[in-house]
Amino acid sequence: MTTLELNKTYTFSLGDMSHCGQSHEEMIEHYNSNSSPLSFLVEKKLDKWFDNLTYDPKRVPLLDENNNQCYNEAGKKIVICPDLKDDNGILYDQKAFNHKGGSYSRSSFKGFKRVKDKTEQQLWAEAQVFIWTDFTNLPEVRVHALSGTECIDRFPSGNISNKERDVLFG
Repeated sequence: MTTLELNKTYTFSLGDMSHCGQSHEEMIEHYNSNSSPLSFLVEKKLDKWFDNLTYDPKRVPLLDENNNQCYNEAGKKIVICPDLKDDNGILYDQKAFNHKGGSYSRSSFKGFKRVKDKTEQQLWAEAQVFIWTDFTNLPEVRVHALSGTECIDRFPSGNISNKERDVLFG
């Protein structure tokens, strides 16, 4: 097994992707049009690919350096729902990168008429590491981890365009 390191790109193969009566090619076509279902599967594969990660989506309250609960602009407690944790308790969130690009915004901020709380987005992103999974060349998946702080510095809008794929994955 391999230990996940920040700012390093890894490549894995998902192998034969056929299932539920759908061919390998049909599933690739499906995931190219909607990578969300694949994300849920791959986040569980990450702890099989990396020996320092454990799949653990348990909710974690966001605390400041003095162990006080963090709150968003509306006064609501900020909670992180990570996908994984490492041996040191660092939280990880898997993020898909597909033909449309990628985003590290909270899912609760995405969608019609949802409002992005900038304070919450900043604190939430800084508190974890994002594991980017490149689904643009299935069944190959490239994996690259960046700290939330580095994502904010390099991609302040929270979005990464498809044109920036090589910037992200090298």
